[in-house]
Amino acid sequence: MQQEAALLGWKEVPIRKGGPAISTLRPVDQEEAEPNSLSARYGKGAQPLHTDGAHLPEPPDIVVLACETTSTTPTRLWSWGRVGGRLISTVPHFLRHGIFLVNSGNDSFFTTALTGGRLRYDPGCMMPCDARARQAAQFFSEAESSAVEYNWTQPGQVLVIHNNRALHARASAAHDPQRELQRLSFHLSREAS
Repeated sequence: MQQEAALLGWKEVPIRKGGPAISTLRPVDQEEAEPNSLSARYGKGAQPLHTDGAHLPEPPDIVVLACETTSTTPTRLWSWGRVGGRLISTVPHFLRHGIFLVNSGNDSFFTTALTGGRLRYDPGCMMPCDARARQAAQFFSEAESSAVEYNWTQPGQVLVIHNNRALHARASAAHDPQRELQRLSFHLSREAS
């Protein structure tokens, strides 16, 4: 995958500052988790919908997940369509105008959930600062009911997520402590985006 991405001009993006571009995702208890991660908040339980790298000034465009074996814990995916039984045909104003404080350590900043057609949302690092941002957080919470499940039923499966247009989550992995996914994230070249 890395060779193909390089040929396309995609640039690898580490999700953690100073970390490797490829990371291994395993369910861990809260006390074992990286600080400020969703695992630190939810442990092996279900994680909410989010975009990877929401704490970064420029989140990755593409997130690739790969599973060498199989897993009984699905990855949940959501993109525009239905939320709570309602068809979403227009972008709600609160996604463009609700202000969130993004906790990124010493480099914290303010943003909206939708900027320039790019989604950014992670309830682990984004704190709503106004009523519209609270509406956006509620919107994404309700969106979980319309997420679809991607099941890791065959060894070697790969899932490519358009991280600016779709949110993803992990179902509870309490029953699947051996689950292991590899994650690689990319910025697209200007020509490819």
